[in-house]
Amino acid sequence: MNFQSDAVPLGDFDISRLAAWVASFNEERWQDDTSRQEIFEAHTDTQTIKLLFDPDYRHTNPTSHPTLRECASLIEPLQAHIVSTYSKSLRQKKVIKKHGPGYFIRIVLTRLAVNSKITPHVDDGDSLKRCHRIHIPIITNKECFFYAGESKIQMRAGAMWEINNRLTHAVENGGSRPRVHLIMDFVQPGEVVYDHDGPLTA
Repeated sequence: MNFQSDAVPLGDFDISRLAAWVASFNEERWQDDTSRQEIFEAHTDTQTIKLLFDPDYRHTNPTSHPTLRECASLIEPLQAHIVSTYSKSLRQKKVIKKHGPGYFIRIVLTRLAVNSKITPHVDDGDSLKRCHRIHIPIITNKECFFYAGESKIQMRAGAMWEINNRLTHAVENGGSRPRVHLIMDFVQPGEVVYDHDGPLTA
């Protein structure tokens, strides 16, 4: 979603239990589904585990995967914070009253390999333009940097960020361990989005 910033911090969280769960994954689990990497050239050096995801990038009725049930109790506090964040203002409350509550349309875990990059790109597509794209680093290092618009950000583990995915963004992992982010796409129906392509409704 486009907004008047490159990225905005949304809070810090204790993700130690979530990080321990992710660290327990074996290589086979990370390599089980390579469809996202095959579709998007920018993500060639990543591996993805889908929690809530559909390959058609639909905007409603998301498909829940077994992994989501595994970690439900670990990510529920993060989800609750996101819902609360986007329902605080009077304007947001009016939108919710008229169009109903927001919902998560996609949730994935994405790992970036050591000494690898996610090359510069802009997220496109109907749903990606209309959702809040939120990153929470689960496993990271001091040599990993997120670039969004004009900003270079070192995202700490447990720090929640919304990124402006309609600006060019990229990632470099120059550290000695892979980087894992939890990415959550949140939709508030009826929300007006002032995209580069013109006004859109979420």
